[in-house]
This record gives sequence, structure tokens and C-alpha cells, in this order.
Amino acid sequence: MQQNWPRWGTGVIGASVLVSLVAHVLGMQLMVIGNLLFMLGLALVVVGAVLVLARGHLFTGWRHRRKKGQDPLPGEKVDVHDVATVKNSPIRVSPGARFSFLAGFGLIIVGIILTLV
Repeated sequence: MQQNWPRWGTGVIGASVLVSLVAHVLGMQLMVIGNLLFMLGLALVVVGAVLVLARGHLFTGWRHRRKKGQDPLPGEKVDVHDVATVKNSPIRVSPGARFSFLAGFGLIIVGIILTLV
């Protein structure tokens, strides 16, 4: 999925439109279908945000408090400069996050269009 995330994203949007058309033919209202697609799109956007934050090194440099008398772990001391270089690194968006954002925003747009029709 390294290079095929645009293809997968448009495939998910196309498949959801086909499922929506089948559901409309079977008697489901367009407004309900649009609301479901909108909620699915929101869920995919949240998954994409979680995937981006997972690569953000948020917990780099955190140390656990030791009780009085406990020996520190050997690797517990972390150099401040190492933590700063890791935390200040550029934001990396994985292909899975790009797929989630593309499919999520696409489904939100399709959901809004179907709700307004």
C-alpha cells in the first residue's frame, strides 16, 4: 500500500457509491445513506489523525517516577538533545493515514451531496 493509497482511496469511495445506489434501489432514503457515509467518513478521518499522531514521538523523553530507594534503570537517563531532535523532526504521514484522509474526506463530500439532494 506504499504507492497505491490513491487507488485504494478512490476505490473505497467508488465502492461506497455503488453500495449506496443499491441501498437506494432497495428502498433506503438518500438522506439516511448520506448520513451513514458522512459518519463513515468522519471515522476514517479520525483513524487518519490517530495514525499521524502515532508517528509523532509524543512520549519521547518521559520518565517514570521512582520511589525513594529504588535504583534507576540503566537506560532511564535520556540526553536532552536526543529528545529535542526526535520531537522536532518533521511530521510524517504514513500511506495508511493518507488513504484514511482521502477516503474519509471523499466520503464526507459524497455524504453531504446525498443529504442535500
